[in-house]
Amino acid sequence: MPSKRKRKRWVILLAGVVAVVIIVNLLTGGEPSEESLEPLKVEQGEIVRRLTESGTIEMDRTVDVKSQVAGRITKLYADVGDSTDAGSLLAIIEPDPNKALQLSGKRASVTRAEMELAEQRRQLEQKRQNYIDGIVPRDEIQRAQYLYTLAENSLAQQRFELQILEREVRAQAHAIRATGDSLLFEDYEIVSPLKGIVTERPVEEGELVTSAVSFNQGSTLFKVGDPNRLIVKVQISEIDIGEMVPGIEAEIKLDALPGELFPGRLRHVAPTGRVGSGSAVVTFDAEVEILGSFHQLRHGMTADVDLILGCAEDVLYLPVEGVAEVYKLDEDGKETQEVERRVVYIKTDEGWEEFEVTTGLESNTRVEIVGGLELGAEVHPDAQEEQERRSGNEGNDIQSGRRGRFGPR
Repeated sequence: MPSKRKRKRWVILLAGVVAVVIIVNLLTGGEPSEESLEPLKVEQGEIVRRLTESGTIEMDRTVDVKSQVAGRITKLYADVGDSTDAGSLLAIIEPDPNKALQLSGKRASVTRAEMELAEQRRQLEQKRQNYIDGIVPRDEIQRAQYLYTLAENSLAQQRFELQILEREVRAQAHAIRATGDSLLFEDYEIVSPLKGIVTERPVEEGELVTSAVSFNQGSTLFKVGDPNRLIVKVQISEIDIGEMVPGIEAEIKLDALPGELFPGRLRHVAPTGRVGSGSAVVTFDAEVEILGSFHQLRHGMTADVDLILGCAEDVLYLPVEGVAEVYKLDEDGKETQEVERRVVYIKTDEGWEEFEVTTGLESNTRVEIVGGLELGAEVHPDAQEEQERRSGNEGNDIQSGRRGRFGPR
């Protein structure tokens, strides 16, 4: 019996302790006590402010290779992925014989139109003389004049079409250093305009292709790019475009090559923005040049680009959680978007005391402390939370540092 009473007393005592703990947690909102908070310390080191964007690696220089003459592809010497040198043979084109027939036919049409005009001129003069002699009425002159005008317009049209056709043939002949006649019989060689690799070849042997000097801009036979000159194309939000200046250093990372960094530099930012489909955000196209030649990088790879917007070494800093922003109030006592001061909370005998600090460069995780604190100083680990607790308005939207747009450090 004594042992049972003893166990009962211990159960009652334990229940009392649990009840006290529950009551304390309810009164304090389950928050840790001030004594249990682990303060943040002012440290010294590096702060790098970055803007991270994703893009695609592309060749900086890609050339469409087209034929200067219309004809049939009789032989292909290169395929997608093949390396080329400037001037290396890519394909052979057999000129289209119809071009000669068209030119010959058009010249014959001009000759016929000239003869028709001469005949109508003779008849018009004859009708005029007959009218003077009283042989034909005046209506016959008007009819002859109408036919003469038609013949004159027809000749002008035929001559214009012949000029266009001859200009096209001359351009083709000049492109392959041939005469107009030899163009009809000599095969035409397609050569690479630069040293690189073939990225596209949308044609096959036996296909008919149009000339690049024709009005339809001609058929593309190959696309050749230089793999030693690569860029990353990214899109910059209008929120950040004001800080984008050509020449900004960049670091490029790829999921396909974890742990490796490739140097880059912002080369170009589009002067005008555009709104993407299904989005209200205005973005600006930008190009980041990859500095150097790296065989691991390929056209079409997805890359993350860190644009270095600022860097400070051996400076005092705090994690962003340790600094809170106090915003100015308007005439109605409501917060504006303008920051009035930045504060931290330092532990004293009376509790956490507010101190104003001067800040400098900020990243996503660190804030440079320019004035107000010394190395090793300890501050509240969540200045935002402490500020809200003091204001009694835990639902406000005061921000502790700028978070979300910039990369680490």
